[in-house]
Amino acid sequence: MSFLDLAYARYSVRHYEDRSVEQEKVDAIVEAGRIAPSAHNFHPTRIVVCDTPELLAKAAACEPRFEKNGSIFGAPLAFVVCAKTEDAWVRSYDDMNSSLIDTSIVCDQMMMAATDLGLGTCWVCAFDPEVARREFDIPEGVEPVSILVAGYAQPRELDSERREARRIPLAQFTDVNA
Repeated sequence: MSFLDLAYARYSVRHYEDRSVEQEKVDAIVEAGRIAPSAHNFHPTRIVVCDTPELLAKAAACEPRFEKNGSIFGAPLAFVVCAKTEDAWVRSYDDMNSSLIDTSIVCDQMMMAATDLGLGTCWVCAFDPEVARREFDIPEGVEPVSILVAGYAQPRELDSERREARRIPLAQFTDVNA
């Protein structure tokens, strides 16, 4: 499958089968994140792999309204993606810290790798980072940015026309004044 086909195929999954993700797939997803590019190759991203009932419950505690069957959306796998902000490259012109961009690249590569492996994913930003910090004993200077959940999607009829209608038109996407 081409990358563009993969990108079109990926969607946010909020209903998962009750089955574990094989360790070799977990390892491949983690590796995709590890090798992701970062500004100046500083690699400020750190992740927490949640693949046990205890860790999945901690992830679900970060946003209880998404909790289902002891996890976020019932997913059997979650990654808490964090930024070690002091390790990130900083742009000299305006002191923009690249850590949020770098962690987003990592999360995106992991998400697309999971999709390529036949898994469904959902990139979760609506969670309380202070709860994540507490649940996972994340130290100061390391910021929980995203949670990526993954697993085998429950079979559902996908409405590709509806998904396409929610995308902005190309003319608007390529026009910063639009």
